[in-house]
Amino acid sequence: MHKINFILPVPIFIAAIFMQYSGLDDFLIHPFYDVAMNTWPYKSYWLTSDVLHVGGRKAVVSFGVIILVVFVLSFFIEGMRSYRKGAFYLLIASLLGPAIVAIGKHFTHIYSPWDLKMFGGTEPYVRLFDMVPDGAKVGHAFPAGHSSGGFAFFSLYFLALEYKRPIRYYALFFALFIGFLFGITQQARGAHFFSHDLFSLGICWYSALIVYIIFFKLFQFQGNNND
Repeated sequence: MHKINFILPVPIFIAAIFMQYSGLDDFLIHPFYDVAMNTWPYKSYWLTSDVLHVGGRKAVVSFGVIILVVFVLSFFIEGMRSYRKGAFYLLIASLLGPAIVAIGKHFTHIYSPWDLKMFGGTEPYVRLFDMVPDGAKVGHAFPAGHSSGGFAFFSLYFLALEYKRPIRYYALFFALFIGFLFGITQQARGAHFFSHDLFSLGICWYSALIVYIIFFKLFQFQGNNND
């Protein structure tokens, strides 16, 4: 089972690289760009900017705060002790993927579509394995940050896998839905190509999986199962 979970993201990474070098990334992002006006109409649109971008980020943070509260209360309320291990797992697994994505942004020279010369910006189009032009600044666009907040919910899938297996696929669908919703939102705004989101998906999957194996298979952290 774990071998399959480790292999699953590999075709996604390959697909993301293919999208960058085949021109598919460019093809998918073009409908969101107004060539005549040289602008991204949905960049500041209330639904994409205020609701799905800013509001979505706040919703993810709120989820993390709730889980943190549950974890802390489990030390003071006897009836919540059984939730401690699951809450601790959710905290670590949900934070790790977005954290890795955030760190990765500081080392890549891949830019947002709205920064590229081909879309009226000033930066060159750099793909994952391209030579970086001399003097190029860090892009801060790869992997995709906002979608990683949605894909972080892969932690719910693995938690269900351990405690409530019948609902694990509902949790998986939820994580994929929120992740791609956030991703498409940023694509519409001109912040990311689709391949950026696929890399974030893979990173968040591996993060949740590895923490799951550490918590539930290799070591036994304090806390009882809530079966």
